[in-house]
Amino acid sequence: MSQTETTLDIAHKMGDIFNGLDAEVAHKYVAPEFVDHEAPPGTPGGPDGYLGTAKWMNSVFADARWDRIDSFADGDRAVIHLRFTGRHVREFLGIEATGADVAFEHMHIYRVRDGKVVEHWGCRQDLFLMLQIGAVQLDLRPFTPDEEPVSS
Repeated sequence: MSQTETTLDIAHKMGDIFNGLDAEVAHKYVAPEFVDHEAPPGTPGGPDGYLGTAKWMNSVFADARWDRIDSFADGDRAVIHLRFTGRHVREFLGIEATGADVAFEHMHIYRVRDGKVVEHWGCRQDLFLMLQIGAVQLDLRPFTPDEEPVSS
Protein backbone atom coordinates (compact mmCIF):
# COMPACT_ATOMS: atom_id res chain seq x y z
CA MET A 1 0.00 0.00 0.00
CA SER A 2 1.34 3.49 -0.85
CA GLN A 3 1.75 6.20 1.80
CA THR A 4 -1.28 8.03 0.37
CA GLU A 5 -3.45 4.88 0.52
CA THR A 6 -2.30 4.16 4.07
CA THR A 7 -3.00 7.76 5.12
CA LEU A 8 -6.54 7.59 3.72
CA ASP A 9 -7.21 4.23 5.36
CA ILE A 10 -6.06 5.53 8.75
CA ALA A 11 -8.11 8.74 8.37
CA HIS A 12 -11.19 6.59 7.72
CA LYS A 13 -10.54 4.92 11.09
CA MET A 14 -11.26 8.27 12.77
CA GLY A 15 -14.87 7.96 11.62
CA ASP A 16 -14.92 4.41 12.95
CA ILE A 17 -13.80 5.75 16.34
CA PHE A 18 -16.60 8.33 16.31
CA ASN A 19 -19.31 5.91 15.21
CA GLY A 20 -18.20 2.93 17.30
CA LEU A 21 -16.61 4.67 20.32
CA ASP A 22 -13.90 2.02 20.09
CA ALA A 23 -11.05 2.68 22.55
CA GLU A 24 -8.89 -0.05 21.02
CA VAL A 25 -9.11 1.56 17.57
CA ALA A 26 -8.44 5.01 19.10
CA HIS A 27 -5.25 3.78 20.78
CA LYS A 28 -4.13 1.96 17.64
CA TYR A 29 -4.58 4.91 15.24
CA VAL A 30 -4.34 8.12 17.30
CA ALA A 31 -0.84 9.14 18.40
CA PRO A 32 -0.19 10.02 22.06
CA GLU A 33 0.98 13.46 20.87
CA PHE A 34 -2.19 13.96 18.75
CA VAL A 35 -3.35 17.59 18.59
CA ASP A 36 -6.90 18.55 17.68
CA HIS A 37 -6.61 22.12 16.39
CA GLU A 38 -10.40 22.44 16.40
CA ALA A 39 -10.92 21.46 20.04
CA PRO A 40 -11.61 24.08 22.72
CA PRO A 41 -8.66 25.09 24.93
CA GLY A 42 -8.04 22.58 27.69
CA THR A 43 -9.36 19.59 25.72
CA PRO A 44 -6.98 16.67 26.24
CA GLY A 45 -4.99 15.43 23.27
CA GLY A 46 -4.01 11.89 22.38
CA PRO A 47 -6.32 8.96 21.81
CA ASP A 48 -8.26 9.47 25.04
CA GLY A 49 -8.93 13.11 24.18
CA TYR A 50 -10.23 12.22 20.72
CA LEU A 51 -12.33 9.39 22.12
CA GLY A 52 -13.62 11.67 24.89
CA THR A 53 -14.82 14.22 22.33
CA ALA A 54 -16.55 11.45 20.37
CA LYS A 55 -18.24 10.14 23.53
CA TRP A 56 -19.39 13.65 24.49
CA MET A 57 -20.90 14.28 21.04
CA ASN A 58 -22.60 10.89 21.16
CA SER A 59 -24.07 11.76 24.55
CA VAL A 60 -25.40 15.13 23.37
CA PHE A 61 -26.80 13.83 20.07
CA ALA A 62 -28.70 10.54 20.25
CA ASP A 63 -28.08 8.26 17.27
CA ALA A 64 -25.08 10.46 16.36
CA ARG A 65 -23.45 9.30 13.18
CA TRP A 66 -20.73 10.32 10.74
CA ASP A 67 -21.42 9.17 7.19
CA ARG A 68 -18.59 9.69 4.75
CA ILE A 69 -19.55 11.57 1.57
CA ASP A 70 -16.11 11.77 0.01
CA SER A 71 -12.46 11.49 0.92
CA PHE A 72 -9.02 11.78 -0.58
CA ALA A 73 -5.40 11.83 0.51
CA ASP A 74 -2.04 13.08 -0.65
CA GLY A 75 1.07 11.90 1.14
CA ASP A 76 0.64 12.34 4.89
CA ARG A 77 -2.67 14.28 4.75
CA ALA A 78 -6.22 13.12 4.20
CA VAL A 79 -9.48 15.02 3.85
CA ILE A 80 -12.81 13.50 4.85
CA HIS A 81 -16.10 15.15 3.81
CA LEU A 82 -18.95 13.79 5.93
CA ARG A 83 -22.52 14.30 7.03
CA PHE A 84 -23.25 14.37 10.76
CA THR A 85 -26.73 13.33 11.88
CA GLY A 86 -28.32 12.92 15.30
CA ARG A 87 -31.00 14.16 17.68
CA HIS A 88 -30.24 16.92 20.19
CA VAL A 89 -30.98 15.30 23.60
CA ARG A 90 -28.63 17.06 26.06
CA GLU A 91 -27.26 20.56 26.65
CA PHE A 92 -24.86 21.60 23.88
CA LEU A 93 -22.68 24.69 24.29
CA GLY A 94 -25.22 26.27 26.63
CA ILE A 95 -28.27 25.32 24.54
CA GLU A 96 -30.72 23.06 26.35
CA ALA A 97 -31.85 19.87 24.62
CA THR A 98 -34.47 20.50 21.95
CA GLY A 99 -35.13 17.00 20.63
CA ALA A 100 -34.46 18.39 17.15
CA ASP A 101 -33.06 16.13 14.46
CA VAL A 102 -29.91 17.62 12.95
CA ALA A 103 -27.99 17.02 9.74
CA PHE A 104 -25.03 19.07 8.61
CA GLU A 105 -21.68 18.58 6.90
CA HIS A 106 -18.07 18.61 8.08
CA MET A 107 -14.65 18.64 6.45
CA HIS A 108 -11.82 17.05 8.42
CA ILE A 109 -8.12 17.12 7.62
CA TYR A 110 -5.85 14.55 9.27
CA ARG A 111 -2.07 14.37 9.23
CA VAL A 112 -0.63 10.89 9.65
CA ARG A 113 2.88 9.96 10.78
CA ASP A 114 4.21 6.47 11.45
CA GLY A 115 0.78 4.88 11.09
CA LYS A 116 -1.05 7.22 13.50
CA VAL A 117 -2.98 10.46 13.26
CA VAL A 118 -0.92 13.27 14.82
CA GLU A 119 -2.99 16.35 13.88
CA HIS A 120 -6.57 17.26 13.04
CA TRP A 121 -8.24 20.37 11.64
CA GLY A 122 -11.96 20.63 11.03
CA CYS A 123 -14.54 22.86 9.43
CA ARG A 124 -18.21 22.32 10.22
CA GLN A 125 -21.45 23.93 9.14
CA ASP A 126 -22.04 25.22 12.68
CA LEU A 127 -24.55 27.83 11.54
CA PHE A 128 -26.76 25.10 10.07
CA LEU A 129 -26.54 23.17 13.33
CA MET A 130 -27.47 26.24 15.40
CA LEU A 131 -30.42 26.96 13.10
CA GLN A 132 -31.65 23.38 13.45
CA ILE A 133 -31.58 23.47 17.26
CA GLY A 134 -33.14 26.94 17.41
CA ALA A 135 -30.10 28.74 18.84
CA VAL A 136 -30.07 31.16 15.90
CA GLN A 137 -32.97 32.68 14.00
CA LEU A 138 -32.55 34.00 10.46
CA ASP A 139 -34.91 35.49 7.91
CA LEU A 140 -34.36 33.00 5.10
CA ARG A 141 -36.72 34.52 2.58
CA PRO A 142 -35.73 33.92 -1.04
CA PHE A 143 -33.51 36.42 -2.81
CA THR A 144 -35.34 38.53 -5.37
CA PRO A 145 -33.07 39.75 -8.18
CA ASP A 146 -35.36 42.77 -8.80
CA GLU A 147 -34.63 44.32 -5.40
CA GLU A 148 -32.90 47.66 -5.47
CA PRO A 149 -29.34 47.73 -4.11
CA VAL A 150 -28.85 49.36 -0.72
CA SER A 151 -26.76 52.52 -0.92
CA SER A 152 -24.67 53.83 1.94
